[in-house]
Amino acid sequence: MKYQNGSLWKLSLATLAAFLLCCTINTAPAQNVPQIAKKTLAATVSLVMKDSTGKTVGFGSGFFVRENLIATNYHVIAGAASGTAKLVGKDTPYKIEGFTATDKTNDLALLKVTAYGIKPLPLGNSTDVRIGETVYVAGNPMGLEGTFSDGIISSRRDKYAKERLQMTAQISPGSSGGPVLNGKGEVIGVSFMTIEDGQNLNFAIPANYLKTLLTLSKPAKPLVDGKRTVSAETYFRRGYMMSELKRYQEAIVAYNKAIQLKPDYAEAYYNRGGAKYHLGQHGTAISDYDKAIQIEPDYATAYYNRGVAKHNLGQHSAAISDYDKAIQLKPDYAPAYYNRGVVKSNLGEHIAAISDYDKAIQLKPDDAKAYNNRGLAKDLLGQYFAAISDYDKAIQLKPDYADAYNNRGIAKHLLGQHFAAISDYDKAIQLKPDDAMAYNNRGIAKKDLGQHFAAISDYDKAIQLKPDYATAYLNRGIAKVMLNRTGEAKQDFRAALRLAEKAGDDNTKARAEKALQILE
Repeated sequence: MKYQNGSLWKLSLATLAAFLLCCTINTAPAQNVPQIAKKTLAATVSLVMKDSTGKTVGFGSGFFVRENLIATNYHVIAGAASGTAKLVGKDTPYKIEGFTATDKTNDLALLKVTAYGIKPLPLGNSTDVRIGETVYVAGNPMGLEGTFSDGIISSRRDKYAKERLQMTAQISPGSSGGPVLNGKGEVIGVSFMTIEDGQNLNFAIPANYLKTLLTLSKPAKPLVDGKRTVSAETYFRRGYMMSELKRYQEAIVAYNKAIQLKPDYAEAYYNRGGAKYHLGQHGTAISDYDKAIQIEPDYATAYYNRGVAKHNLGQHSAAISDYDKAIQLKPDYAPAYYNRGVVKSNLGEHIAAISDYDKAIQLKPDDAKAYNNRGLAKDLLGQYFAAISDYDKAIQLKPDYADAYNNRGIAKHLLGQHFAAISDYDKAIQLKPDDAMAYNNRGIAKKDLGQHFAAISDYDKAIQLKPDYATAYLNRGIAKVMLNRTGEAKQDFRAALRLAEKAGDDNTKARAEKALQILE
């Protein structure tokens, strides 16, 4: 209320509400997302760091906080002797002249470059950030320059006695050190990734720490000054980045250094085991998982991964034991149920396998692979209609699932639905043109329809794709017998016998021997 011309002037409720609403809207103007993305990417750089020999020791992202100053993670530059920063979409990189301040505890660094015309990103107040707030992350994942994505703040956590903002926005290798922004285009954090219990977690270092670091900025010092400060965590992050880039041998070297500096580093043993697994070194991978479990006995994902490695070595019972332990520690661990189901199916325990697939699907209803594998188990129990229902669901969830089409074709074939089976095999081949099994299966369906020439054509293709495919030789021989091409059929049966013996395929071997006995 206010006095006007000596009398009391009152705002109507409607007028007052409209006035207050207008004020509320105008006090915190937000930019639209394309505007935020454009301004952010114009100030975001990709960093490549090298040691004194010129070898790349780190890479990541950063962003301008002043015209000649770039903020990034400390671990990106640790141990580097030189480096470059390149703006998104630009060809010429800036030479990094040194660092002006570092905060190892909060994994932050400020780098000096000489640049002109760059508009720095404004820093917001990270104390005001709320759980559930939408945020935007910019960075340069390797091979994907200038990535901009969104997510929400999922929690505020105290990590190593320092506050961190956990978020759902994904941070990929090469994006660490990039800006995290609010809806007004203000930087409220610096992105970095960590791993806990085998999970990749995405965090933002609150921008208020960066503001403090800016007040401590001094004339640039050479990067080499930080050579002696490479930590176990820095080597660990490098190992992770190399693994994500499928450079597993380099990853192992980095994990070795992390473990050397920190012998009880369970996550480093765990990740080194993963790198070795990808190189096919399952035995030594198991040793690393053993060590990780010894250090952290409740490490569920280490039990799970050790189970996977044992499964690959044919140690089925031992694999199941590890999956059991992983599930005991983490009852909602859907992949453990799924993999335990796979092993049980391999052991012929199809009913028990179906039970595990049921649980995996209950926990993860959109898992197309679980539906497909449950269908396979039902197929082996003769439950063809139920199997087809599972394959239908797998295909609904994943329309380009070639294996599910192939498996559905087998079930339909076994029900005598040959034309429907061929249609599914057609789709499987369209999606996966190098699938020898789908050609072989389509050939069988065509043979059962009396289309022997068409069947032989499919067997030819299967053999072309997989020259040691004993079953395809056997089936082609059968089709040739039906066409009275006995001489050619014998050659195919002999090839099937030879290849089956080599592969240890006793069933195909016995059938080939029987066919040759009949013809000879």
